[in-house]
Amino acid sequence: MTLHQTIALGPQFADLADDTDDSILGSSTHQGAITALHDGLDACGHGRGLPWFVGNQIRMIVPRVGRRSASLSPDILVHPTLSNSSRDSIIVAADGPPALVIEIASPSTAVARDLNEATPSAKPAAYAALGIPEYLVFDATGEFPPEHLWARKLGPHGYIPLESEADGRWHSALGISFLPQGFLLRVYDQDGQLVPTGPELRAYNRRLTELMDERAAQLAERDERITALEAELRRLRKE
Repeated sequence: MTLHQTIALGPQFADLADDTDDSILGSSTHQGAITALHDGLDACGHGRGLPWFVGNQIRMIVPRVGRRSASLSPDILVHPTLSNSSRDSIIVAADGPPALVIEIASPSTAVARDLNEATPSAKPAAYAALGIPEYLVFDATGEFPPEHLWARKLGPHGYIPLESEADGRWHSALGISFLPQGFLLRVYDQDGQLVPTGPELRAYNRRLTELMDERAAQLAERDERITALEAELRRLRKE
């Protein structure tokens, strides 16, 4: 999907309800899972110098044909090009859709709103129509999706199942992967390493910074050698 392309939900989405403070407010367990996911994804994006924007229950404003814009607030979204800017909403028609949306299931919204693929008044059809490539729903209890994680990727005619791979994890096109663990959906980074949570995350981020600095120094040294070799080659050709 090209950024700045006009995106509008058609008349079939007239009954899609907005997310409100009441619909997105969850228990401490719900909020803890969101926070852990946000921090882990931010480490995989911003922590590696990638222009990811990781949103935590921020609004996506989506125009609808013949009606006012819809306001949806996924628990987590990842937009691959908006960088780590400070914002409280994404204007999908201007910014383009996120690459990944994750909802943390709660009893009040899971069946009717997060997982219902049969009606355009629920989120799966809307997210697919917006061209969001990947959509995950995590439930720590296993009550709604029995395997704890309900994962979809965009196919030619809407969402199709995104299955776990041989390592047991669900792999994203962003180069990262996910695995349910207790009350959390854990994130594995681009190197296949489990991203820590809590205080350990600070040490992980420091190490990432060190590795990025080492890599930058190696690239700078390589460029210097190439420049020197090119200069020597020009000198030899003149002789």
